Amino acid sequence: MTEQELDLKHWLNRAFYADKEAKALDMLVEQCRERATGLVRAPEGNGTGKSSTAKNGTESALMQLAEAEEKALAQRMEAIRISAEIQNRISSLHDDELEAILIHRYLLFETIEQTAEKMNYGTTTIKRKIKCAIEKLSQNGLEWSSGSMI
Repeated sequence: MTEQELDLKHWLNRAFYADKEAKALDMLVEQCRERATGLVRAPEGNGTGKSSTAKNGTESALMQLAEAEEKALAQRMEAIRISAEIQNRISSLHDDELEAILIHRYLLFETIEQTAEKMNYGTTTIKRKIKCAIEKLSQNGLEWSSGSMI
């Protein structure tokens, strides 16, 4: 496989990693939400002057939650943008079978075995067709640089 084909495969895999990061940030949001909810439900002091500390803790937890939600939303939007970019690139093949295989592999994040089973092919056939599709995509003369098309 040529360096350009390897770069293309790396470029196609960006959706997987963007989705993975979005899911991790969603888990972080849930963790922040649980912390903030626990603090909000906790009594805010017993009248001995501790209420301002409890309020500060609650405020801090809510601010962390808001920040985490903002980051998670931004990452979900980035994952959607990357997926759309990859889907547009895949559709430039103008070959329904190769497009379907690449969609299963690079947008639905299926393994070669899962793709083979769903498309009623053997794994060797799927590997060969992926290689063929990558070769076709890389022959378009486009340059790949730092994870994006030029």
